[in-house]
Amino acid sequence: MDLIRRRPNQRGYAMLVALILIAIITIIGATSLSIAGVDQRVANYTRRHAAITDAADAGGEHARMQLMFEVPANEGWDTAAQVFVEEADAQSWFEGDVVSMPLGNYEVAASFAKCGQPPPGYSTEEGQASFRADYWEMDSHSWFESMDSSGDQSNPSEARVATMVRKVMRGTCTER
Repeated sequence: MDLIRRRPNQRGYAMLVALILIAIITIIGATSLSIAGVDQRVANYTRRHAAITDAADAGGEHARMQLMFEVPANEGWDTAAQVFVEEADAQSWFEGDVVSMPLGNYEVAASFAKCGQPPPGYSTEEGQASFRADYWEMDSHSWFESMDSSGDQSNPSEARVATMVRKVMRGTCTER
């Protein structure tokens, strides 16, 4: 009969160990869920910033294409930047819709950098016609603003891409 009889100080010992292990496992699970949530947010912000950088790069390409057909108003006069591709122009460039692009908005500022010699081959074309190379600095600024439920701006992202564009034109460089 003594073998079946338990000591009074050992009752519930297994239950106490099980409760402590459950508490430890719960803390570890909550911590790993929290870390996974932070990783997901970092991945989302990284993906969104990559899209914004791509939009800024698209702005530079848009300005390069537009420079083929028109020249910014400050040609050769000063180096002050002016908006060359407006936000509304950028939005209408995508399928003709003047709506906010889902991947962000951009605008491009152009500033005249310098006038120089054209690349080889231009000086021999069309007899005595002279050519010059105008260099333009294109600064494409892209942004994305997400609004929270109250309409306030939350987690804004922006990117800038600067490019130098050369446009060969008729005429010689002149000091202005």
